[in-house]
Amino acid sequence: MHLAQVLDVIEALVAASGHPEITAVERYGNDLVAGGPSPAGIRVRYRTGAEAYLWGAIWPGENALPTPEQLPPPSRRVDRIAVFTAWLLDAARPAGFRSWQLVALPELGPTDERGKVPSGVRIDCADGTSLLLRATAAGGPEQDPDVDPYPEYRVPASLGA
Repeated sequence: MHLAQVLDVIEALVAASGHPEITAVERYGNDLVAGGPSPAGIRVRYRTGAEAYLWGAIWPGENALPTPEQLPPPSRRVDRIAVFTAWLLDAARPAGFRSWQLVALPELGPTDERGKVPSGVRIDCADGTSLLLRATAAGGPEQDPDVDPYPEYRVPASLGA
């Protein structure tokens, strides 16, 4: 699969997730493959004005992580979008994807947790290709809370239908 096809799937899943804090999901960048000068990805905008990004990247030294049962708080926006994406993939199980894994990336994350916190999702496609979607984030005009304001949210069962 091409990067654009993987991003199409992720964009559709995030848009269909119905998460109450998400206000917009849109594409950006022109690269056809990871690692180019105009990284292609999706931008997720939140009620606080913060944004999270998932984009095709090349980053050596991935460390596989288990997918937690709870989302990190909004103040950990990078961790949160990576875990949320893994949740959506677990629920939807897209036919074009063989497997996916939450990953930590070396030298990324809070100083005392570098290489130990979710920084992206590795997706292995059914056709044998493999892509890393790196997670990044930008704060908005409102401060993101340290406690999840939507702890009752569950990925819709219909997402995998």
